[in-house]
Amino acid sequence: MHGHMHNAAYYAHAEAAVAGLWRHRPEGRDDPVYFVRKSGCAFHRGLRLDDLARFKVSVTRIGATSLSFAVAISSEGAAVADLEIVWVAVDPSTRQPVNVPQPVRDWLKSFLA
Repeated sequence: MHGHMHNAAYYAHAEAAVAGLWRHRPEGRDDPVYFVRKSGCAFHRGLRLDDLARFKVSVTRIGATSLSFAVAISSEGAAVADLEIVWVAVDPSTRQPVNVPQPVRDWLKSFLA
């Protein structure tokens, strides 16, 4: 409508980038599920229809029950947006927060920014 990508689409694409990383995690039998607890975005410039964008995902914090990701979006070497996404681990049946499994914590350490 304004000649650039709608603001909400940045979140959808950033979540897809995090999911791309996440699918390579070590899986366990009793793994929790993860919900977005918080997200935020600093916009630098809008992407236009034919712009190619690069998404770089890093882990900024590994808490007891939460994980924080940073997603940097750039195009042609220029910053487009920086997003923060915080997930909380919850028990699938009770929906109560639980600890992030140790194998996942160990794996994520290699992605710490």
